[in-house]
Amino acid sequence: MRKRIIALSVLLFVAVWTSGCGGKDASQAPAGEAAAPAKPAETAAAPAPERGSKGFQKIGDYLDAWTALYNQNEAVINGYEGMPIMELVTPPTTFIGTVQYDLLNPMGKNGRFEGTMMLSGIKGFVEKSGSKITFGYDRILEKDGFGPLAKAGDHDFEKGSADLDQHHYKDESATERGGKVISRSANEFKQLADGSMICLVFNGQTINFRGDEETSDSVIYVHNGKGVYDFVVGKAKTGPGFAGFSFADKGDLTKEQALAELQAAGYAVDKSGGIKDGKLVLDK
Repeated sequence: MRKRIIALSVLLFVAVWTSGCGGKDASQAPAGEAAAPAKPAETAAAPAPERGSKGFQKIGDYLDAWTALYNQNEAVINGYEGMPIMELVTPPTTFIGTVQYDLLNPMGKNGRFEGTMMLSGIKGFVEKSGSKITFGYDRILEKDGFGPLAKAGDHDFEKGSADLDQHHYKDESATERGGKVISRSANEFKQLADGSMICLVFNGQTINFRGDEETSDSVIYVHNGKGVYDFVVGKAKTGPGFAGFSFADKGDLTKEQALAELQAAGYAVDKSGGIKDGKLVLDK
């Protein structure tokens, strides 16, 4: 299981960065509203930032906090004897791209900062006002990227926000082709008062990995904490037009509440489970 998770992380890293190449700015401001992290080992091992005024200072702190919690559960997750549950490690891959925005404002100053992000080559912006951070980009792909969802001429954009005081992060991105949205993702992370974290990851598209037309979407919920890794995965056929739901509207969802919200939104439960008696198990 461990080797398979590592391989998945590498593939996801390559996929994100390859699809991120070959674009040019359509506008410096985003046109749309706002999905195991590939992070250096010394950063991944850092302790989770504490809540309070000296807690989260930048986007990367969300990744560090999630990773520190995940590391406590990694042995149990890797010990799962069934087929690999890839949804357990995919949520924080959203940070592979967004931690780059921190490099546009390395001193964490108030104000708007624009520039080309170091690894992806995408021109974006980050703006900080006190405890509030917003970020994004808007571009047209000049050449094909990775897979059928990244072709020359595609318009893709991203918009996100981070409330450092509330430890709440949101990010949304989409790709348009011929004036129609062909893929869209929405990611949300929040640290709770006990230091654990919850996330929601929505993805929808009209084209499958083979390049064929196929409308589908999914949602992943995870509650990641010390000895806790509750999860729910839902599937639907809405595509990038999914309505979704948010912690901002629904509160700090437990797994049971997430199940109810997911089904109310029209998703069929694909799988759910968590850690019980020291083992990762699926709900029956």
